[in-house]
Amino acid sequence: MSLDLDNLEIIYERYYEISRQIKELIERGLYEEIAAYISKKEMIFQESKPVVQRIQQTGEDASRLTELCKKIHNIEKANIEALSKIKNILKDELSIVNKNTKLAGAYTLSSQKNGSILDFKE
Repeated sequence: MSLDLDNLEIIYERYYEISRQIKELIERGLYEEIAAYISKKEMIFQESKPVVQRIQQTGEDASRLTELCKKIHNIEKANIEALSKIKNILKDELSIVNKNTKLAGAYTLSSQKNGSILDFKE
């Protein structure tokens, strides 16, 4: 067992834990807090790069990490799918709001153009 391989396993476990916490935040609807966790995840990812490079250079067998990598892949995929659904819902709601705003704006502009009996400036 290599020290680099052990370190990489610890890094991947931390990465998985952060991904799991992001999943919980998505499920609870706490979207504002996700950004902080994503930046933590990015730091962990950057920390793993030199370790992965050393393992690749030495040609060590990292097959024992396969199961952990699958777990990470599955939770990341689930997070992306959940956030995509939320994005689509928000997109639909924004479209409705934009239509309502345009409609309200159209009536507001027409009343400003036509003037008003009570407005002596026009």
